[in-house]
Amino acid sequence: MLIISLLIMAVVVAVDQLTKRAVLGAIGIGGTPVAVIDRFFYITCHRNSGAAWGLLKNGRVFFLILTPVLVAAMIFFMFRCADALPRIAVSFIIGGAVGNYIDRAAVGSVVDFLDFYIFGYNFPTFNAADSAIVFGAALMIAYLMFTEKGKAFMSPPADKKGPGAEAGEGENAGDGGGADDSR
Repeated sequence: MLIISLLIMAVVVAVDQLTKRAVLGAIGIGGTPVAVIDRFFYITCHRNSGAAWGLLKNGRVFFLILTPVLVAAMIFFMFRCADALPRIAVSFIIGGAVGNYIDRAAVGSVVDFLDFYIFGYNFPTFNAADSAIVFGAALMIAYLMFTEKGKAFMSPPADKKGPGAEAGEGENAGDGGGADDSR
């Protein structure tokens, strides 16, 4: 399973970096957007120094420190998790994080180029790495919500004795094994 995870991460990083370079070469930063589906989907080219929706603008140092820490935590999770779906989900998230990390480390910002207008709303521009992160997160949410192991992971640990099992509580507590103590 480790090979599949590594392959997913490598493909995500490669697709992310290749698409960003292609858009940079074809359009350039701030160049004229290309209408793929008029009034709905455009290829454009912008730099984003923050996170999604431009949050934490100019947070390069923050991301350069935080990303490796989070990636290390996700890798640790992958080695401890035996189920395929969460490992695949985390592989997509790591691949996307590494793809954006490469840009931040090299030039201080990421290239965003996928631009959608949904019912007249200009959705924030994003890239292939962002798509992989969202896809991985959706897979993880699906795992947690719709599988028995995921539901168990989200549930608080059950007390082995059950609720109200402390001495003096419960239906038969202190009844002498079923004998009537009301003499």
